[in-house]
Amino acid sequence: MEQILFYTFSFGALISGFFVISSTNPIHSVFSLVLAFANTSCLLLMLGVEFLAFLFLIVYIGAIAILFLFVVMMLDIRLVEILDNATRYLPIGFLIGILFLIELTIIIDEKHFSNLNIITTVVEDYTSIELLGNILYTDGFYHFLISSIVLLVSMIGAILLTLYHESEVKRQDIFFQISSEYDKSIKLRKNVIN
Repeated sequence: MEQILFYTFSFGALISGFFVISSTNPIHSVFSLVLAFANTSCLLLMLGVEFLAFLFLIVYIGAIAILFLFVVMMLDIRLVEILDNATRYLPIGFLIGILFLIELTIIIDEKHFSNLNIITTVVEDYTSIELLGNILYTDGFYHFLISSIVLLVSMIGAILLTLYHESEVKRQDIFFQISSEYDKSIKLRKNVIN
């Protein structure tokens, strides 16, 4: 039964991933992306990696895919332009797919898994969250810091890109408001006292 579920979710992830890149309608493509994330989350649950499975559900489906869906629904995308541009990218997409398959065959080589018995005996003593935290905050410490700095810089960049000053746009000057309110209150107090 477990193998049937594993193959069902794997096949579902592959098929929905294919529909993500082959669908001409962007909304159908985003729905296929949500389905691919859901199938991958079920696969991770079956493998016993609960934290990553729920992280997929919360972050990827709950935030990113729904954000994509709202952006695609708000944009006015013409399907004719998508169909015209799709055939132009087929050769480079085919080349990237072949390179990806070559990389996968190099990674899944038998000699890379020679020390698997040593790793499984060490892994059996910890839960998946403990292992992830141990790797993230010891071996991957610098990667974690660099990714947080990159996210901080991208957040500041997004704020600066949306912050523009034009003469026609009315803006709030808090310092002027506070100082003028302060000056008004002082004048009012002087008038009351006199």
